[in-house]
Amino acid sequence: MKKILVVVLFAVLLFGAGMVPAFAQTAPEPLGFEAELDAALQEMAAAQLGTLTVADLAKLHDRLSIARQKLEYVQRARRASFFIPGAGQFMTGDKLGGSLYLAGDIVIVAGGLVGAYFLLPANVQFNNLDYFNDSLANIGSAWQSNSVLSYLPSVGVLAGAAILRGVLGHISAVNAAREARQNIADGKITFVPRFDLDRHGFGMGMMMRY
Repeated sequence: MKKILVVVLFAVLLFGAGMVPAFAQTAPEPLGFEAELDAALQEMAAAQLGTLTVADLAKLHDRLSIARQKLEYVQRARRASFFIPGAGQFMTGDKLGGSLYLAGDIVIVAGGLVGAYFLLPANVQFNNLDYFNDSLANIGSAWQSNSVLSYLPSVGVLAGAAILRGVLGHISAVNAAREARQNIADGKITFVPRFDLDRHGFGMGMMMRY
């Protein structure tokens, strides 16, 4: 009985975790790093190798550095809002939207936990079982005295809350990415070329992070 319950709970947690990569994948960034890189390389390919100067290479670096920073800014906003709905909106300056998404996330999580608790069998709820003073053996016996079916309503509520939270995170992430791109288009946030010092030593700001 105990092994079955553990398997069921593990399956729910695994399903909830599986929502992350499914919802986290969104459309590729338009005019992102790849597009800038392709355009820059095409321009460089059109020039004769012997005519390239240090200034030409520096200009290429500046374009790629700024393009990468734009992409990273959008990606940070998207990831932040996926894992914590509303966080990306706060990053882009949308405090009202961030507050609404965050409030929705709190409601879903709190509602799921409260609903799951009240759907537990009565003998394992706090009013019938003292989790602070009873021995672990008594607590374990109380939980094992119920069938797996008696826990399914609570597990179902938790699974439903996980799905809703994944959907909300996806919507929030898409919205945050859109706001980040709009900030760039409107000039609300600007970038300057930069040199990066990474684990490989002195770099030229061309290392991609995912």
